[in-house]
This record gives sequence, structure tokens and C-alpha cells, in this order.
Amino acid sequence: MNLRPELLLLSCLLVACASSDDEYRPAARYATEPDRRPVVESVLRQADRQAAAGEHRAALATLELLIKGEAGAEGEAQGLLRKARLLVDRQQYDPAGEILDDLYARHSAFPDFQQVVELQFRIANELAEGKRRMLAGWFPWFPDRAHAIGLYEKTLKLAPNGPLADESLMRAGRVALAMDMEPRAAEVLERLLSDYPTSKHLPEALERLAELRTKESLGPDWDQASALEAADHWRTLADQFPRDPRALRAGREIAALRDRAARARLLLALFYWERRNNPEAAKLMANACRTIAPESAAAKEAEKLLALIQKDPNPPATLADRLLGRYPRPRIDNGGKPTVVGEDLDALGFRKDVPKPATETERR
Repeated sequence: MNLRPELLLLSCLLVACASSDDEYRPAARYATEPDRRPVVESVLRQADRQAAAGEHRAALATLELLIKGEAGAEGEAQGLLRKARLLVDRQQYDPAGEILDDLYARHSAFPDFQQVVELQFRIANELAEGKRRMLAGWFPWFPDRAHAIGLYEKTLKLAPNGPLADESLMRAGRVALAMDMEPRAAEVLERLLSDYPTSKHLPEALERLAELRTKESLGPDWDQASALEAADHWRTLADQFPRDPRALRAGREIAALRDRAARARLLLALFYWERRNNPEAAKLMANACRTIAPESAAAKEAEKLLALIQKDPNPPATLADRLLGRYPRPRIDNGGKPTVVGEDLDALGFRKDVPKPATETERR
């Protein structure tokens, strides 16, 4: 260890002057005492010089002297922070994280606490970029981008009102999306919208959430709730941030969602007419299609279907109809109002809930 003689003496004085009852100092004595400040600053400068010269072990040993000599005081926190930074420089993220946890737990009065938060944020960023953790200071471990999400959330927990809070959520969302962790991405992005309504990242968060909900709504089973959420996010983006480039997509995306919703109603109309012999339900769905997106191609197909049903309510017979007979048509009574048909279907062909038999207690 290349400690200059005078600094070695000063460091030894630090340890010698730290009495046993200084390990947990009261708040009034937390700040470095004036007569010890030059010693603390000298040791910190020596550690910085050693680190700059590539003498990492010597720098860590120098900082250990400071940490022991200033136990429980601001000087210890300064030494711990420097030590954690040296470890991060060498990609030893795990021991650095343990030091930061110790700082969180025992040094809440540390005046440079924002630097602790920033170092935690840096670790998350480097893991998110794909940097590897170095085990024992030399062995590269596998990349662990997913771990960065938890560290971003820890950064947020440390300083929920700090300048890195909304940035941490946005970056966590990006990493989750990149790793196909879509539920986790939606969770952190929704939190960004609700907890930080003035964040500069709101346009991006709204766009990403709208894309997620749109994706959820696709597929053979139309998810109306997700589609409505997607449209709501696009509409909010367009209304609140009309000058943002992302807002230009909003109109097109809402139109596409409306077209898909209309297409879903058209498919239901065809199902009820062709497969369930239910022209009334088919007309209901076809008219819903026209209402949702009157200018869409699906609406034009719905108009043709309505014209066919008006001309002949009987659908074309399928092979199954010829072999097994046509599906029974629901009856419409009471002035055209839907009535119950059979024991388990209503007039529009929907299965109705069968009431449960009363229990013995209810009968009493």
C-alpha cells in the first residue's frame, strides 16, 4: 500500500482518536469535527490518487482506515461512498450494492445522500446496458439486464421525489419491454403516469402503454377492455401533447382500433346468422359494426349482410345443416322484444345464467 508517511500517520491518528463510544454517534456529532476535517480530506485525496494510478487495492485499504476511524460519522459515509464508487468502476456491483444498502440504513443524515442515489442509478444503467458483474473482482458473470429493473425501483424508493424518480421508472419500463416482460413494463409505466403526471417522459410512456394494450387486444379473441385502454392512452397523448411527434400516430392508431372493433362485431354477426340461425342477433351486431366505424370496410360488409338478411333471414345451408339439421332459431315475442328461448338461451342466442338451487338455510 503506497501511503505517504504523513498520511499514514494521519490515518493512524483517525483510528486512534475514534473512541469505542464513537461507533454510533448521536446526530449532533454526526458531522465531521473541524479539527478532523483536514485529515479526512487528505485521506480521501490519497485514495483518489491511488485509484487514478490504478492502485485499487491500495485505495481500498486507505479508505478502510478512514471508515474505521470515522465510524458512525459523516467521514465514514464519505469513505463508504468512495469505496462503493471504486467497486462500481471495476464492475463489482454486488459488494458495491451492499455498501450502498449500509449507507441507506445507517447514514440517512449524510449531506451527500444524492450521490448515493446517483451511484445506485449508475449501477442500474450499467446492468441495463448489458455490462457483466465481476465476481471476486476478475471473473465475468452472465449479463443480467432484468436485475436492473429492481435496482431502478430501489433508486425510486430511496428518493421518490428526487430528480431521478420518473427517469428510473421510464428506464425500468424500457428494459422490461426489451426483455419481453410486458406485464412488468405495464406496471411501471402505469405507475409513472399516476405518480408523476408532470414528467417529461409522459408522451413516451403513453405511447408504450398504448402499444402494449393494442397488442393485448389482438388475436382471435377481441379484448375490448384492452382496446379501450389503448384508445384512451392514444387520445390522452394527442390531447395533452399535440406538438409531440408521437401524437401524430394517435389519430391513425385510434382509427385502426375502431376498425378492428368493427370487424369483431361483423364476425359476430356472421357467426350468429350462419352458425346459430339467429338473424336478430346478426342484425344487432352488424348495426353495432356500422356505428363503431361507419367509414370502414367492415361497415360496408355489414351493410351487405343486413341487405341479405332483409331479403331472406334464412342463412345459406351448410353441410352440417344438411347432415344434422339447422340450428333452432330463437323466438321473438312481446312486440319484438327478446324473450327466453328454451332453458339455457335467451332470444339473441346468449347462454343465460341458471340460478342455483336455494340452500337449506335460504329455504328456512
